[in-house]
Formats: sequence, structure tokens, C-alpha cells
Amino acid sequence: MKRITLLGVAMLATIAAWAQPTVTLLTFESYTFADQFDTQYGTGKIQDGFQWGAGLEFGLSETAAVELIYQNIKTDAYYQGFDGRYDGKVGINYAMLGGTRYAPLNDKISGFGSVDLGAAWSNPDSSLDSESVTKFAIGGRLGARIKASEKVSLRLHAQLLSPVQWAGGGFYFGTGGGGAGVSTGSTIWQFNLGGSLNFRIK
Repeated sequence: MKRITLLGVAMLATIAAWAQPTVTLLTFESYTFADQFDTQYGTGKIQDGFQWGAGLEFGLSETAAVELIYQNIKTDAYYQGFDGRYDGKVGINYAMLGGTRYAPLNDKISGFGSVDLGAAWSNPDSSLDSESVTKFAIGGRLGARIKASEKVSLRLHAQLLSPVQWAGGGFYFGTGGGGAGVSTGSTIWQFNLGGSLNFRIK
């Protein structure tokens, strides 16, 4: 996590030295759909819920930007393993660094797409009998930006976020080998629909 944070700071410092970017405060409000997953030890499900977040976008040009964002969801989850069922709440956090490309349709409306890389970490209740884990994460968004003024805009998006481990894995609940054995299995894909209200501060 520290390495990812340091990398993000270094990249943003490079951007600031290379250009004089615009800076926009992003606020995220989204509805995340439920996601079911399977592992070699059983099955589980992360329920739907409200996801919130915030971030900064550094505009390099009219059509390109770099962003640093944080998003969080706290919702119900369960895991059904060989040794029983575990129910509780889990928080999933994402800290992401990525790039955004805009495609202007007119002076007010632009289509956009983003690709993000970073880290995801969980905060499960003790009732899920699982420890907090941190994973590499990927994400992306497609949507539209509507400018209300030079300082205020609204973005509507469809977003996909995933904590992944290239050999397989993700966040898992239940004992199933004391935690060591459950690091392999399916990944989790969280899909949401929502938007961000944005305020240009520079």
C-alpha cells in the first residue's frame, strides 16, 4: 500500500512539473450491484449497496486528464463453506490512480472513458471469520460529462472495479484452511452505476 501511495505521489509531482494542469475536485455517488463468487472452498456473495468517494482530477488538456480517487462501499456479505455459513458486513475500499480521455460532443457535453490501477482492501466484520486483505486492483468507467459552468460539472458513469490476483484470488470469507489456502480462487467484479459532482478549483 505504501509503495502504491508513493508511486501515485511521484506521478502527480511529475505531472505538475511537466504542465500547469487544471485541478478538479471529484465526488462519487454510485449504486453497486450484488456480486456472487465461487472458490474451491465454497461460495459467497457481496450484496448491493451505496458507494461513495472523492478524488482529484488533473487536466492536462481539453481531452486528457489524470486522476487520483478513493471509493468505499460498506454492505452485507456471506460465505458458505464446508464448515458452515458466515454472515456479516464488509467494507471494500479502493485507492486508484488512472487516466481519463474526453470526447467532446459540443461545448457542454463530452463522452469519457477512464482506466485506473491501484489497491483495494477489505474491512470484514468478525462474524465473517476473515482477516482484512489488500490486493492489486483495476477499474474503468464509461460515461458522459455535462458542464453546468466553467467551474461545475456532472459526470454520469458505468464503472467496473475488481480486486485481483493474477494467479486467481480476491476477497474471501470463511476459514477454509486458516486463510492461507483461500488466496486462490475467483475474483470479485463490482459493477456500479452513478455519477460525480465536480468542482474545478484551479
